[in-house]
Amino acid sequence: MRHNYLTTKSTYILFILGIMTLGLSTINAQSKPKYGVMTYNKAINISEKQGMLIQKMAKDYLYMVENSDDAKASRDLMTSKIIFEKQNEILSKNSSNKVTKSKIKKVSNLWTTFKKHIVSTPNFDDAKKILNLNTDLLKETENVVRSIAIESKNANRATKGLANDESYNEKDIELKKIITVSGRQRMLAQRLALYYLANHPTLKDKNSEQMLKNIYNEIDGMNTPLLLSDFDNAETDEKIANALTIWEIIKQGKLGKQGYKHKEIYDISNKLTRAYNEITTLYEHTKL
Repeated sequence: MRHNYLTTKSTYILFILGIMTLGLSTINAQSKPKYGVMTYNKAINISEKQGMLIQKMAKDYLYMVENSDDAKASRDLMTSKIIFEKQNEILSKNSSNKVTKSKIKKVSNLWTTFKKHIVSTPNFDDAKKILNLNTDLLKETENVVRSIAIESKNANRATKGLANDESYNEKDIELKKIITVSGRQRMLAQRLALYYLANHPTLKDKNSEQMLKNIYNEIDGMNTPLLLSDFDNAETDEKIANALTIWEIIKQGKLGKQGYKHKEIYDISNKLTRAYNEITTLYEHTKL
């Protein structure tokens, strides 16, 4: 009899604990703030991807100046243009923050000028203008990323259940940072190829070689934070190893000597970007 009583009591306690755990999980899931209809992790990823698309379009255009018959490159450029415009619209519609909206508006304004050159028949004059404009537009997309990160931090502080959870908030800030780092590597892979192509005798200026070196050094240096991230697991380790394998191929010396054919640098930069994109997506979906 006593055994039945204890069994019933234990079952009841476990049931109550289960209900409490479920309730807490539901509260936690509901209490996390969102960027409109998406998570802040998704918003950080998308906004960071905008910079990559700018660099990819610029790279594709420079490549096509002397490879105008490459139908895939032409399709890639138009696809990037469509995605960039749609994502900018999505970022704006989902933000209720005036500062973030104003920064997205600045991106839109610069994009209007940049787009006129991107859609032109590839030629050296427009290629030079694209090189002159791309960095300013890239900086504005990065300002959007920073604004969304600040917005996320403030939203956590204003949310019941999260405001005083210092451990969660610290981890969330670090997660946003590593998403940004990985996403930036994705962009730099395209920027590296862009400035490799910009070292063409017709396009080259006094800063072209140094710009290429700076991008190279940044990619090489920022692989370390990915390897040391507290958010890494077996899956991310595998993806990081894949990206580093591609990067080691690029590092073998053909870059500085302009030893890559246009098609080679075009293809390998896309391959590296895809590798970093896989890493960034895994970080985006990390649960705290």
